[in-house]
Amino acid sequence: MKRKIISLALSLSLLASCAAPAAETPTPESDILDDPDGLAYLYAQTILDSQEDGESYISLPPEDREFYLTQVYGVPENGWSGAAIYTGGDTDAKEIVVLCGLNSEQSDTAAAAMEAYRQNRALDFTGYLPDQAALVERGVVLKGNLAVLLICADPEAAQKALGEQFSHLVIEPFDPEETPTEPYDWTREANEKGWRLFDPPGKFDMTSYDTSAILEAWETGEENGLSERDAAILTKCKEALEAAVEPGMTDFQKELNLHDWLVQSYYGCYDRTVHDPTTPMGREDNLNPYGLLVRGYGICLSYASTFQLLMDLAGVECITVIGASSGSSSDHAWNMVKLEGEWYCVDPTWNATYKEGLTQETMWPWQHRYFNVTSDYMRETDHQWDYDAVPEAAAVRFRWDGTGELPQ
Repeated sequence: MKRKIISLALSLSLLASCAAPAAETPTPESDILDDPDGLAYLYAQTILDSQEDGESYISLPPEDREFYLTQVYGVPENGWSGAAIYTGGDTDAKEIVVLCGLNSEQSDTAAAAMEAYRQNRALDFTGYLPDQAALVERGVVLKGNLAVLLICADPEAAQKALGEQFSHLVIEPFDPEETPTEPYDWTREANEKGWRLFDPPGKFDMTSYDTSAILEAWETGEENGLSERDAAILTKCKEALEAAVEPGMTDFQKELNLHDWLVQSYYGCYDRTVHDPTTPMGREDNLNPYGLLVRGYGICLSYASTFQLLMDLAGVECITVIGASSGSSSDHAWNMVKLEGEWYCVDPTWNATYKEGLTQETMWPWQHRYFNVTSDYMRETDHQWDYDAVPEAAAVRFRWDGTGELPQ
């Protein structure tokens, strides 16, 4: 409420100065040239006041703004005089960025940079956090007197509020076709089979965790030589095997039950901090089974290596695929299992992705979207890998989405 009162008082003051003839009264920008950031914050607060969740945004400290504008958003140095940046905090995709004191060329350049950022930012959440990806995709960039990035629940309300409160503003949505810096091209050249090319992003060290000591301890029953970390991993795996595997089960039944144990036990536990520009590598151990099973968080390789370990312990033939997603711009990993001589693809990470609004009826299909699917299905759903180095999965017998009767 305090912010709204301040915003209203400042806007009334500025609007009063705009009421006189233009020749005699300067524009709001020239009124407060000594505090251009204050003007940017006024515009930003007007935007926040137009949003039902406006109070939840967090202001980026002034000392961090230049770094974020130049290094994260890609706006050229000295391309603005006043700036305000608000985010949703942590890994929430919400962002409000306002730049003022720009000429026409600077506004176009800044808007183009923010639009390229917005498009690439959506890739960070694709597959992992679909609700956040959709929020970014609905985002809008404005240009004119200002350059504005609106990743918020209601971009139209934000633009309307700016227009109603500040009659001197001339702003319009930025046309992505005008972007001089091309965002990542999802439809770049394909191979001779029409499959999107795989180009390892290499942001993360995608070396799989060494589970040989754990497997040996499981086979021999000698656990004294295990490290504290490996012993903790094995303890959690034993819990899974005891809960999900019974004597006489087929490989498919073991796979299904262990997959469901993993996905349901660690549903929504993806380490979202990797989507925060301040912690791009995320939390410690988010790439291995210890991070997921013991610490309770992980990213794709953590899920895939944990699933691999569970399959190895259960005696189900399985491999881990190190590939990519988001048009080969994001490292990704998943698994393949061999059932009765035929390969199937499984992506436990995306099956464990949190989604709002799921009911008991819709939860099961959601958690089996990428369970025992074909290689074609994976290619069609934005997975890329070294196609010549990995078995091709074409079988459909053991495909199951959690509805209907189990395959026999």
